[in-house]
Amino acid sequence: MEYISEESNFYKQQLVSSYYEAFHKFDTQKKLFRSIHKEALEILQTDSNIPLDSLVKELKKRFHLKNINFHIYLIDKNYTIYKTTYQKDLGFNLSVVPEAKEFLDKTKKDKKIYISDFVSTDALTMEYKLYSYSYLKDNHFLELGFIDNDLYNSFRVTIEKFLDSKDATIYNILKTKDGYNYYNLSAKRVQNKEKFFQKIKKVSPQDVYKNPIINSYKMGNPITTYKDNNAIVFVPLFKDNMYRKIGFENVVLKVKIDISSKLEALKKYKNIFYISMVVTLLFLLTIYIFINKHFTYPIEKIVESITNKKKVSQKSIINKKDELSIIAKEYNNLLASLNKEILTNKTLLEENKRFIADTVHQIRTPLTNIMMNSEMIKRSDKENKAENFIDQINASINMLTNSYEDLSYTITYDTIEYSATKLSLSEILTQRVQFFSTISKVNFKELIFEIEKDIYFKINQIELERLIDNNISNAIKYADTNKPITITLRRVQNSIYLEFKSYSQPIKNKEKLFEKNYREDESKRGLGLGLNMVKLICKKYNIKYELTYIDGQNNFKYTFKVANNV
Repeated sequence: MEYISEESNFYKQQLVSSYYEAFHKFDTQKKLFRSIHKEALEILQTDSNIPLDSLVKELKKRFHLKNINFHIYLIDKNYTIYKTTYQKDLGFNLSVVPEAKEFLDKTKKDKKIYISDFVSTDALTMEYKLYSYSYLKDNHFLELGFIDNDLYNSFRVTIEKFLDSKDATIYNILKTKDGYNYYNLSAKRVQNKEKFFQKIKKVSPQDVYKNPIINSYKMGNPITTYKDNNAIVFVPLFKDNMYRKIGFENVVLKVKIDISSKLEALKKYKNIFYISMVVTLLFLLTIYIFINKHFTYPIEKIVESITNKKKVSQKSIINKKDELSIIAKEYNNLLASLNKEILTNKTLLEENKRFIADTVHQIRTPLTNIMMNSEMIKRSDKENKAENFIDQINASINMLTNSYEDLSYTITYDTIEYSATKLSLSEILTQRVQFFSTISKVNFKELIFEIEKDIYFKINQIELERLIDNNISNAIKYADTNKPITITLRRVQNSIYLEFKSYSQPIKNKEKLFEKNYREDESKRGLGLGLNMVKLICKKYNIKYELTYIDGQNNFKYTFKVANNV
């Protein structure tokens, strides 16, 4: 492929450098060519029957042309050359040449003289030519084709190198609305352009990918085919359309390369390659088995033991004296120590839980006696002299009772099944408000409630009371003094809304408020269990809870869904 690349670059450089040499030389002579064309036009408009050969001689004499030659073409209304000094173009229809048709159309409208923007390569002689066009008269046109006799046509020389070559061919590609056409640039020249165009090969769109010449041009990449001991390579010399540069849309180089020696070498090394592959595979397999046995398997077993929190028991790992064995032994020692620590902590936790349960149980009897005696004192105090003191005692008793109920639920919720029954939220909420009325009174806070009647929900009563009590007790604890605490219960279609509103500072951390042992105000003493307990109860009964701050009030809102509950 390096040979093909070198060859294609060589011909590409030859084509482009040859063209630019012609382009620059012709470009400096355009003013002269325009003057010659104008003079020829005026003479022919005066005398259209003048012999063209004589006219050429006369103009060459007038303009002192020594190294410049040119041909004259007379063109009819159908753009066909009907008279010319270059007989090979006689009868040729210029409408098939895009640029020629473009200038003929223009001069037909504005009667101006147009000179081609680029140098053309004559398909018959491979000479560089520069064409000029103008309107003559009576729908006839004049064309001049200028040739520099001193300009060395490097492209023609390059093409002629292929005339006797059997291993390389150059094709020119033409794209039309009906498909692609191509012809052999290195073939022998024909007599005229009519016969030349008859030799052009036409390729329909559906056959493009079957034709390697067109396919290589379209893809912009070399295409290689093989026949016998030869590689036939089709290489596009230019990636871009070169029509405006060298007069060809693109050029494809076909090169035939003898690869018989490479095939022989390939056969020679074929067995060596197969043997090398087998040896390599056996070597890799041996390495794989070794790594799997001494590294992968022990690591997998150690990871498996760590994942399952089990001891590494494989003797093949433990009995070795390598790094993995040391890791396994250290892990076993650590696991044994950790299990021992877990057992100790579990025992301590059970003892602590049992101590709390016993303490709660011990509190129940004296708490009941205090409540009964407080009630007796209140009845015997006919003149209400001790009313304030009794209220303070009752408030303290109620607060202690509420804390007792919270603690009792906390140590039993995961061991006792709290079954749900259909309850009247209206009645229970009214009872709990009355229970906290004394506490709110001694704290100089007023409980205002708006409770709709006959609202029912399926829930355990103890858990419902824990939800209500913790919200009321928190409101009393944190609300501003001498401002009301509003409690509302209402039902809208299939939703029940329970709200607790109190005037106070906004909650700083709403996300952590329902977490265990979190207190918004550290100066307010408490167990830090209340709202976490509420969160667990809401989760159990699919109750939505949310906290907002509106008009200076913290609003704890609970939404009970009735449709799937009662």
